[in-house]
Amino acid sequence: MTAEYLTVLPRSIPEGKWLVHNTVRPTRRLGSRGFRAWLDEAGTDQREQRPCGWAPELGLHYRVSRPG
Repeated sequence: MTAEYLTVLPRSIPEGKWLVHNTVRPTRRLGSRGFRAWLDEAGTDQREQRPCGWAPELGLHYRVSRPG
């Protein structure tokens, strides 16, 4: 994993990267209540698409998969 942790949301997602967040309930303020987001290499295992409505202006994003 080559995570680039974010302190603010980017204007767009660079090609070859995925926007990923942890399993904490999303908030617009990164770091609030333990919510973290980062850019990761596209195709990284253990990620699931998230239609949760967080940051819709950035399009598709992912969440760390919860264990089985």
